[in-house]
Amino acid sequence: KNVTVKLKDLQYYYQSKTNPNIILYDVKQENSWKFQCPFTKYKESDISDVQICIYNPEHDEHISGQLNDYGKWEPVVVRSFLRLLRAIPNTHLIDVGANIGLYTLLATQLNRHVLSIEPLHDSLIRLHKSIQLNNVENFVTVIANAIGTKHEKLQLNIVDKNIGGSYLSILDKMKPPVKIIPDIVITPKVLADVDTIVLDDLIDIYPSYFKRAILKLDIEGFEAYAFQNATILFNKTEIPAVYMEFGKLIELKSSNEMMAAIKYMIHFLKIRNYEPYEVNDINHLSFDNWEKWPWDIVFKRCDLCRCAGMDKAVGSVE
Repeated sequence: KNVTVKLKDLQYYYQSKTNPNIILYDVKQENSWKFQCPFTKYKESDISDVQICIYNPEHDEHISGQLNDYGKWEPVVVRSFLRLLRAIPNTHLIDVGANIGLYTLLATQLNRHVLSIEPLHDSLIRLHKSIQLNNVENFVTVIANAIGTKHEKLQLNIVDKNIGGSYLSILDKMKPPVKIIPDIVITPKVLADVDTIVLDDLIDIYPSYFKRAILKLDIEGFEAYAFQNATILFNKTEIPAVYMEFGKLIELKSSNEMMAAIKYMIHFLKIRNYEPYEVNDINHLSFDNWEKWPWDIVFKRCDLCRCAGMDKAVGSVE
């Protein structure tokens, strides 16, 4: 049972007419929630900072805590992401694991459209409020599914103190075994039911102008599995770059299943001419050395965007 969804809030959810597996969330309806919504403080020269509705930092120490205290989260990744968006016109965003919507909201300030995918109701209502506060309802399509490997119901494990770290509970079986200590009281898990779709499903709700998009994946260890049903998406969309949290995959690589998924993902991207980089956009990573890659990485298609040290680059992100 999804303990986070109130019955009155079900009015915001509806099925896509073009793909009944997709659950859309209507951000154009009025809402009366009262959240803490500080402004970001990236201070980019050409875009406005955005108002973003956060969790109580006591329950979300990392993302909400950093945004509340400093107005920033992942400043190095954000800088790289915005630089790339600026450099490539008519490039939109597929934000998988949008959480409270930082990347979604920043992309709208460059007049880019966003498919924002986030299954957790408490994050969706904050994103809803933020979208309205920034007057970008016409730029964002919100999808209330999780990304999986097929259409099914799964459970999202909600992590107190780090709500942005919530993850699909089927990943628990891949964690390295821990020593069990008797008589330790373990806090009961809070689980939310979610309906999964696959990346290829997104094609069914593409607006006509959505020909090129950056893909941002932050789904807490499930990133590698997302590529198992992504061929149609990559065939029908020019994807100049894939931003990804990679560190969680390395943590779970002791599982044979995860190791196979990581190798499949790397092969999938390699044969499509992607090159791995640190998010400083300078340090080129080696495919053969992926077990030592940093926490955050970006795969770039060097025929579509500038790649440091690669002569075949076309655009420029300087």
